[in-house]
Amino acid sequence: MGNHLFKPWKGNQYGNESIFKIPILIVGESNYTDNLEKEKPHDTFTHRLISSIIDASWKHRFFSNIQRTFVENADTEDSRKQFWNSVAHHEYIQDWLPKHGVPPTKEMWEKAKPIFLEVVTELKPKCILFVCKRVYTHVALDFSPSDSLIFNCSNRNTLQVQDALATYVNHPTRYGFRNSRGVVHELILKSGGNPQITL
Repeated sequence: MGNHLFKPWKGNQYGNESIFKIPILIVGESNYTDNLEKEKPHDTFTHRLISSIIDASWKHRFFSNIQRTFVENADTEDSRKQFWNSVAHHEYIQDWLPKHGVPPTKEMWEKAKPIFLEVVTELKPKCILFVCKRVYTHVALDFSPSDSLIFNCSNRNTLQVQDALATYVNHPTRYGFRNSRGVVHELILKSGGNPQITL
């Protein structure tokens, strides 16, 4: 994959071998830090972050709630390992932001666009879930809405991004996971996958 600041995480069972039986790409917005030196090397940051989520050496409600939109719980190392090894995760913005709550600049959004397309081309997901409406809104400017998925549980659009159906859930830290499960369930089902939560 290209010269990204943050290389995406790709679980070792990503794709048809995953618990969902299809390749699923989860896309967040950005990373932030007030100490760039501490976070070097940058390209492995996402890998180190998710590895620390799996082994519980670092905890964050954002990642726990992402997992809980797809599966019943994130309470054990085995459940975290099974989930994160079944998906890929990419941070859309390829620059560090100085702190939480600082929005990306126009230049950052423009820089991120071709990198995102490269990631999609490389990973070939069947469905893409944006875990931030702001990212989805930016990406939607470049893709046509898909008419192949109509959500019964929410009033939202779906995009066709190459061979993947794509939509969003609201920010997992702020809005939790329960109201997002129906969206994820339908997205996976319509993409030909095997949802893990029974609604």
